[in-house]
Order: sequence, then C-alpha cells, then structure tokens
Amino acid sequence: MSLILTSSQDPSNLPQFSTSAPFQYRNDFRSGLKVPPNSEIAVESVKLNRNPALDYEQSQVTLFWFGQRLSVNASLDNSMSWIIPSINRIDANLSPEDFREEFEKMIKMALSLHPEIDTVNGVTMTTLHTTGVAVNPFQGYRYNINQIGASATSAVPPSGTEKEIFGDLQWNGTTATADGDDTYFQLQPTDADGGPISLFGGNITFDTFTGNNWTVGLARPIYNPGADFVEANPTLEHTFAYADVGLGPDEDQLYDYAAQVGLDDFLRLYHLVPDPVGNGFMEMKEINYYQKNNTATQANNADNSSFATGTPIPSGSITDITFRVENEKVIISASGKVVVETNTISSASFKDQVPKPVNQNCWKMYPTAGLWETGDDLNVSKYECRTSSTIHRNILPNNWAFKSIIHADMDNVFLDVTEGGAVDLDALSPTVGHYKVQRPWSGADYWPQSVDERPLMRRFLSDEAEDGGTSPYVRPYKGLSASAMEDYEPIFIMGKSERYTDGKVQLFTPNSMNVLGFAPFAVGPVEDSVTDSSGQASFTSTTRPAMTSEHSTFIRVPTLNHKTFNFGTGNPSKILFQVPRFDNSGAETGALFFQNPDKTYIDLNNPTDFTLTDLDVHLVRKDEKFARDLTGSTEVMFHVREKAKK
Repeated sequence: MSLILTSSQDPSNLPQFSTSAPFQYRNDFRSGLKVPPNSEIAVESVKLNRNPALDYEQSQVTLFWFGQRLSVNASLDNSMSWIIPSINRIDANLSPEDFREEFEKMIKMALSLHPEIDTVNGVTMTTLHTTGVAVNPFQGYRYNINQIGASATSAVPPSGTEKEIFGDLQWNGTTATADGDDTYFQLQPTDADGGPISLFGGNITFDTFTGNNWTVGLARPIYNPGADFVEANPTLEHTFAYADVGLGPDEDQLYDYAAQVGLDDFLRLYHLVPDPVGNGFMEMKEINYYQKNNTATQANNADNSSFATGTPIPSGSITDITFRVENEKVIISASGKVVVETNTISSASFKDQVPKPVNQNCWKMYPTAGLWETGDDLNVSKYECRTSSTIHRNILPNNWAFKSIIHADMDNVFLDVTEGGAVDLDALSPTVGHYKVQRPWSGADYWPQSVDERPLMRRFLSDEAEDGGTSPYVRPYKGLSASAMEDYEPIFIMGKSERYTDGKVQLFTPNSMNVLGFAPFAVGPVEDSVTDSSGQASFTSTTRPAMTSEHSTFIRVPTLNHKTFNFGTGNPSKILFQVPRFDNSGAETGALFFQNPDKTYIDLNNPTDFTLTDLDVHLVRKDEKFARDLTGSTEVMFHVREKAKK
C-alpha cells in the first residue's frame, strides 16, 4: 500500500519556459517506486485553487434576436425574424473585465447580420461596480446596442464590385453595358466600397435605359455565378424548382423585388414568394399594383397605389425606377412617382397588390439587374447603403443564410476548402472561386426556407396551392419609428425558450443566463430592455453574474496502464476521479480541499510489478480539455494498493 503525493509548482515560482501548470503537471521520482503486480489506484484527496471567474467555456450558448419581442401568446411564425447563433470564441473562465471585452465582440459579430445596428461603434458593455464595497463589488453589466437611426451613405458601387452571374457585362461605376444577350448581374460592394442597401429609408435608382426591355431590382446575395446559379448557390436551392418561374428573356433571373419592362411594353412589378405548385419552392410573382375592381379575391388597390387604373403603366413613360426600403416595407417608384407601397393590407384581398415584407433572408440586399440584348445600357444614379463605418465585418458572406447553409466562421471563410475555409481556390477546378458548403451552423440548413414560408409570406399563394394553400394571416408591416426599426429590438436568449426557437432547434439550447446576470430569465426581461425613439437599446444585468464554474472537473493520469471510458467523447480515457463542485467546507472558489471518503479503485492492469519514475496529472473537463480556471498550486494524493485476492 502506498500514498503518492503529487503537486504542481506555484506559477509565481516557475522558470519562464516551464510546462508545469495547476491543470497539467509532471512529477519525477528519482529513485522510482516499485508497484506490485495486480495493483489498483484511487484518488485520496485533492487540493486546488479555483479562480472566482465568469465561466464561459465551450458548452456555454447565447442566442441573439433582432425583431419583434414575442408576447406569451405570440407565434414565432408571425414574425419575420429568426434566432442568430454565436460562435463561442471565449471558451475560458475570465475576470469580469476580460469577459466584458470578449463577449462584446460576440455581440458585434452576431448582430452585424442586420445593417441597421451600429456594430462598429454602437455596441458596448460596461462593467458595473458598487463603490465603497470591499467584498463582491462586481454587480454585472450594462449592455448598450444602438441602431444607426440616420440617413445612409450615398455611394454608387465602383467598378470592380460587379458580379456577372451570366452573360457579358461591362460596369464602370455608373453605367452597365451588355456585351452579350441576356446579361444578368449583381453589384456587391463591401468593405470601403459600400455595402447592402440601408433598411432605414435606403434608395436605389436605375435610369437611362437604352434597351426596350430590362429588369432591375434588389436581391439577396448571389455568391456563385453561372447559368445554373440556383443549383450552384446552396442558399438559393429552395427558390426555383424549375425553369420559367423567374424574370428576364428566359425567365430564369431571380430577384427579391423587381421591376420589368418586357415584350408587352408595360411596367410590371414582381417579388419572390412561395410557388403554389412548387412544393416548398418559390417563384417570381407579379404584383398587381394596378388592380382597380374589387373581386372575390382582390381589392381595389387605390390605398397602396395611385396607378390602380386597371392597366399597368406603359413603358414609354418610364424614365427611372427607384426601390426604397423601410424595415419590412419596400416602396417602388417610377419616374419620381410612387407606384406601390404598403399602406393598407387589412385583408387577404390585398395579397396580390402589394410587395412582400422584408424578412431575415433580405436583411442584406444588393442592386441586381438584367439587360436583355447586346448593347443595352442602364445607369445606377443613386445607391444609399450601409458601409464598414457601421457594419462589423462588412463582407458578402457575413449573411444569415450563408452562415446557416454554407459556412459560419467569418475568420476563415476566405481560405481554401482544404484549409478549413469555404472557397474553392483550386485553379484547375471548374468551380474555382465558388463558395462550398463547409461548416455552417449545425442543423440550420432549413432555416432560410422556413422564414420564406412564414404565414405572412404564404398569404401570396393562391387557394389552389398544392402544398396547403394560402395563409389567412395578415398584419401591418413594420416600418420606421423615429430613428429605429419599428417594434424591432435586440434580445438575448439565454435559456430554453420555445417562443423564440423552432421545436426542431435542439443544438442551440442557450444556457448563459447565470453568467450574463439575468437568472432566472431565459429571455432578457421586457421591463429591463428599453428601445427608445432614437434607437438606443440599453439593458442591465438583473442579478450578479455567477462567478463559479458551471463545469465539472476530472483528474486524468495518462502515465499509467489503467483504462476508463468517456462515452461523451466516444473514446477510451484515463480519467480517475470527478472533483466535486464544492469542497468539504462548502466553498466552490478560492483554496479548496476535497477529501475522498468513498474511493473507487481502478485496475492498473499490471500482471507483473513495474517501477514508477514519473507521473503526469491533468485536470480536465468532460471533453478532456484542460480546466483553465485553476490557479496557484494543485496537490493530488493517490492511493495505490494490491487488489484483494479472490
């Protein structure tokens, strides 16, 4: 029988390049210890020092939301928003000030998916202390999340920002020229060149059309070009199921909102909505802004258009087309006059007369156009967008659908697919430069389609739809309120909440209410979160954030020949003991001592004796990563004995 005392060195006494740490150390025994055959080992006692810190290791999850706050009886399906997961880059136990710095970065990254939140200068966390208190002065955080609430930057995308989807395009920063028939393109300014159209009254104006036929509008990002661009873009796979449901001369161009002058020489408006015969897919459906007569399914559209004459506007009177976006509302004008807006949708009879609402798939939209014949021109004379001055990581892939379906990590998105990124950089590949599905949010690939099929979107279906028909649900679209998105607010989801998450969302169960200081609230409480008319949201921790570990600690000894199993990782293990959260005195932080009163002995699998000259001791989490919230010196006492003879 032997007692073996092991200990790490105090970090303050370590040489500069020592590998000894309170969670990983090795002890050497110069003369060696002879261990008899058929021995077994157990942990006798543990002494360690656990930092009082905020525990935000890998299993900690916070979800974010920007949209309407859902009341107790509200349905997620009636909103235009969806949850925004976050990548836990903290994975550590940190002091309150260090945690503030790191979690602030997470908020900025998550909410940068909406262009109207100032994620460069408008997101801050402030550490709150009680002055004059020596014990536990840290009380929590004040979170500030500001909408921009000001006019957008006017910046027509320069040359080099064009994405030629198919056809042959020339773009000089003002004029687009088709060098081939059926040219379809999108302007994609990023970084210093611009960004997505502002949802706070942002305008895009197309004019100086030289061709007889053209299509212009706004669309969600199109990443990979080609004639079969829908198949090439995983984020668009739920849109077109077959040919002849799009726009342009071959009816294969996709827009979220569009104006087109086709072969009939009339101005017709369209939007991308669920297809009645598409079994979950979508189509470019005409907006009958000119509807004059009341029918069984359509209402006179005079409240939404001054052109409700029964006939669309002749193309000869069109000099320019402007799209204006105000939160969920899109207003389309021609020759300086509003053609259609969404003033009244009091019944389902208006479903064919007004544009669809902007949903989370369309938070970031870009100018998109189609020139029908070689030599056709058009100009972009105005484009009001958000830029890198207010959008954190203003790059094209930093988009909710992209993260849901293709790749979620913006830190490595531009690397080659062989290096963990999402771009095919093989010069010999037929899809060189294309984005490939790599590491999206787990289980999120159906989210964009689900948002496009919300009841407020399905109301545009006909009653004869093969997959369930139209939805009777109607509500006013949310516009602007002073300097903010009307009724939209940033919300932290920190515990299980079926109100904000689909029942199928299991991989993103949030659990951070204790560390963020909101226990027992799973969702930031409404009385503590105020978005005023200037768009500034400020809310404060309702309780003192927990300064204790939320994770178990285990003792692992890789040196010996014993075998245990960690089914959590699916691998054999060398773990011997689970350290209790509380020590024998009831403390859970500071200097802790655990005496093991009920030892479990593990077979060392040694049919013969052996000499033990060194021993490695690791203190790890359930995923076998080191428990880095330990400090000072760690001491572990082991008990080795011969197994009882049978």
